Amino acid sequence: MSPKVSIVIPAYNVEAELPRCLESAAGQSLREIEIVCVDDGSPDRSLEIMREYAARDARFRVISQPNKGLGGARNTGAAAAKGDYILFVDSDDWIDPDYCERLYEAAVRHDAPVACASIRKIRPSSAKWTAHFVEERVCDDPQTRFAVCNCPPDFHVVNKLLRREMVERLGLRFREHVPYEDVEYTMRVLCEGGRLVTVPGPCYRYMVRGGSITKSVQTPQKQAARYRAHKEFVAYCDAHGIALARKHRTLTKRYYAWCGITLLKIKDRDGLLIARLFDCIPVWFRRK
Repeated sequence: MSPKVSIVIPAYNVEAELPRCLESAAGQSLREIEIVCVDDGSPDRSLEIMREYAARDARFRVISQPNKGLGGARNTGAAAAKGDYILFVDSDDWIDPDYCERLYEAAVRHDAPVACASIRKIRPSSAKWTAHFVEERVCDDPQTRFAVCNCPPDFHVVNKLLRREMVERLGLRFREHVPYEDVEYTMRVLCEGGRLVTVPGPCYRYMVRGGSITKSVQTPQKQAARYRAHKEFVAYCDAHGIALARKHRTLTKRYYAWCGITLLKIKDRDGLLIARLFDCIPVWFRRK
């Protein structure tokens, strides 16, 4: 019998945080699961830790590959998954004990290809809700699905349980070796994936740490990748009839900061470039 849920955990250089993530997966109240761990060429003990868990628990499967980035590791795990549904969990995050069970039951009850949980962003000194669902709500309209998931600006794939048949039918894959790979994947899930149900109660715990590749300070290269991903998102929404507020059509092309203070931002609003001093005083603009 195939598992009900495949938990895909990509890992790179996270030996300190990895046990907490693996324990949260192993401790799920839904027992009919598999845990697909993908080591993405880690230079530390991440692969060894994964293998230790697999030796103790037959639900764990470990895959080792040369480094392909977060998107490549997720693709490898999804391709190996055998469950009816797929759940992505980043290796420095963790999930509540009833997470899989509550999302799976809601997805089956409403025949929904996507079930969405609350997400709590945790920093060393603070925590806040990124998404907080207080009721079970079924969304059949793409525009509503975007609104309910606060997308944009949030392009989270990790708090969504995805029917494997839907993922395969749409040919969903993450881009490899680029940041902001969640943007394209999430926009297609919300627009093309079909019915979505929100699930109150269980929570995805999203840890923000300074050393994380995906959750660290912006570099010029990451700024450029973010701009490209969001520009493609706007074009996708226009092509699929998804209405966007003006603020979400205004993209940050580049910004310059010093000691945590934003000195200058260059914005792109439908092809009009606007430079703002301290992000509030327009100093020049031009049409692309």
